[in-house]
Amino acid sequence: MTRLARLFAVAGFAFVASISAPAGATSLAPLTVDQMVDASDLVVIGKVLHVEAEAAPGGRVYTYVEIEVERGLKGVAEAGDFLRLEAPGGVTEAGEFTDVSLAPRFSEGERALLFLAEKRFGTAYGTVGMSLGKYTIKQNPASGADMVVRFTVPYTQAFDARFVPNPPAAERVGLEAMVSQVEARVELGWDGEPIPGISADKLRAINKLQAGVK
Repeated sequence: MTRLARLFAVAGFAFVASISAPAGATSLAPLTVDQMVDASDLVVIGKVLHVEAEAAPGGRVYTYVEIEVERGLKGVAEAGDFLRLEAPGGVTEAGEFTDVSLAPRFSEGERALLFLAEKRFGTAYGTVGMSLGKYTIKQNPASGADMVVRFTVPYTQAFDARFVPNPPAAERVGLEAMVSQVEARVELGWDGEPIPGISADKLRAINKLQAGVK
């Protein structure tokens, strides 16, 4: 296992529980970066154009995010495409509020690496593993190169991607290193091992299969 894989295997989790207002109840299971790739309909690098929260019938609030794709890494997405993301929780302009502590947070103008799964009815995408499927792209202060940073805060706190803290130097992962791992997994394909919360039929449908996998 590579250093990059080890770093993210330690941190990787899958979200497998339902959301209730005002707080989110969660149950988490281990998930590696390769599994996140396998679980994704799309993996893209994109820019956040717009963020808006809306209350659904019943009072729960969801946040909707418009993304312009900069680069597609998996699935049918390419530069110039626009995607609609849905995340649980948020604060509406009218003050309606649902807090989900593990939800991904977004700010306009932010660049991000996103692992995305299609929501029911195909009207939007959600991040795989909640906040774990979203990485802010920012500059490594030591090298000046782009790096990926996983960070979120509850909706009780403001979020601005410009102020996402830098990881310790030894734990920083470059964007291109992460892209290389994603592309290598896409090319290699699914290994046939189950992933919590995702059917084997879905995994077969959205992935190339490794040799021997039926």
